[in-house]
Amino acid sequence: MIMKRSLSFFRFARSRARHLLRDRSAASGVEFALVLPILVMLLFGTVDLGHALTVSRKIDEIASSTGDMISQQGSWTKSDVAKLLSGASFILQPYETTGLTIIVAVDDITKSGNATVNWSAALNTSALNSGAASAIEVPSQIQDDGVQVVLTRVQYTLTTPVSAFFSNFTGQNGYSFDRHYFNRPRVGDKITYN
Repeated sequence: MIMKRSLSFFRFARSRARHLLRDRSAASGVEFALVLPILVMLLFGTVDLGHALTVSRKIDEIASSTGDMISQQGSWTKSDVAKLLSGASFILQPYETTGLTIIVAVDDITKSGNATVNWSAALNTSALNSGAASAIEVPSQIQDDGVQVVLTRVQYTLTTPVSAFFSNFTGQNGYSFDRHYFNRPRVGDKITYN
C-alpha cells in the first residue's frame, strides 16, 4: 500500500514536471522577473551617475569662475573676497553646500620656480598661511618671475542614496571632487589684499 502511494506520487511529480517543461505560457513573466532587478539597478545607477556628473561640472565652474574673477582686479578687500566666495557657493545649488570648501591663494613665484602664498582666503575651511609653500605645484608653463599666480581649489563630497548603500562595499561614502585652477593677474603682475 505504501509502495503504491509512493509510486503514484512519483508518477504524479514526473507528469507535473513534464507538463511544466512543455508549458511556455508564463515564460515572458519569468524572464521579466529575472531581468527586473538588473533594470532597476541600471536605472538607479544612471540617475546617480547623472547627479555626479552635474556636480562635477558645477565644481569646475566654481573653481574657474572664482579664479577668473579674482584675477580681473588688481586689489581686493577681505569682505569683497568673502562675498565672492559665498556667492560662488550658490553655483552648487540645488545640492547641499555644507561640505563645499573653496580656497583662493595668490602665490608669489621666485626665480627658482618656487611658489609661496602671498595671501589667501577660504570658505568653510582655513585659509593658507602667508609665506607658506603653495599647496599645489604651479606648472612651469605659467611661472614667471615676479608675476603672481591665482590658485583656486574647490573640494566637495557628494553623497547619494546609491553611493551610501555601496559605501560598505567600496569604503567610499560618496563621490569626492577636488579641482584646482590657475589664473594669472589680468590688470598687472600683482593682486593686493587688505
